[in-house]
Amino acid sequence: MGAFLCIVSESADSLQQPPSEFSIDLKDPRPAPEEEQLYKFISQVLQVSDASLDTLRRYKGCGETIRAAISRPSPETEQAAWAELGPAILQLKGFYDHSIQLGDAFPRLLEFFGTGDIQKNLESNPATAKKMADLLHFVSQFDELKMNNSNLQNDFSFYRRSLQKVRMHGGKNSATGPNMVVDDVMANNMSMFYAQASPMARVIIDCCVYQKSQKGMTNDKILQSLTLLSAVCYNSVRKNIVQGKMVEYCLRVLVMCVVLYDNICTSGSVFMRGSRINIPAYVKLIQSTGGPLSNTLMNSMRYSTIHLNDDNTPESIRNLVMS
Repeated sequence: MGAFLCIVSESADSLQQPPSEFSIDLKDPRPAPEEEQLYKFISQVLQVSDASLDTLRRYKGCGETIRAAISRPSPETEQAAWAELGPAILQLKGFYDHSIQLGDAFPRLLEFFGTGDIQKNLESNPATAKKMADLLHFVSQFDELKMNNSNLQNDFSFYRRSLQKVRMHGGKNSATGPNMVVDDVMANNMSMFYAQASPMARVIIDCCVYQKSQKGMTNDKILQSLTLLSAVCYNSVRKNIVQGKMVEYCLRVLVMCVVLYDNICTSGSVFMRGSRINIPAYVKLIQSTGGPLSNTLMNSMRYSTIHLNDDNTPESIRNLVMS
């Protein structure tokens, strides 16, 4: 198998542009005066990110009390379910609210770096570039945790069904009915959010599409920003500029750039012949340095992108990604 992968990767390497040598400091960059305002704004948005991840990691769900309320309906079991469900739904709303903030922040980053020469902008404003990477690092972690915890969607589905029962009774809560911690409109929005396999990534993809259609930012500018940021992460790991947890950090951001690029690209894909992102080089880096995280990252590349199985994806690249 190892020899086969070597042959495949060698043939695939020549199909895409060589990885850029572009690099900036991701370890401890200090904001320059011209980036300080945006840097502070993004920092404030990301303040709750670590707490959100901690809350999501500890989220156990309300499955036991919900099952009791369904299988043994009584005032006692229903009251127990709602007592547990109310705080849980507020936590889910907190995650959703944070996604709205990220959806507002990311286009500002694209506009900041996309005005003028993108590479020079990244070089001149490394602290804000690091914040852009921080945002994508959070998105990667959140979506992985969400994908591995079905309790979020199960709890929210039960809550929505209960709202429908409330509407059927004229919108009045019974003594054992749900505490309506989010209204109908918010519940609909949250339902669409949690229905996504990768909800935070979907928010970022949608805001990039909006940036193109409503703000006039070209597709090329967005793709170039993602290409250069992924190159920074690639070179930071390949050249041993970063160590320890920063290796995982860079690999996560690199894969998020690949996923976004492929979802946003309007002509071709990240996997196509001549792509500015060299997928074989990235795959080899992930497999050689990702450790236990490698399979998770490769699954993101396989299943969160949309063009891997297109007819114009070279078979050697498809086989390498799927191997």
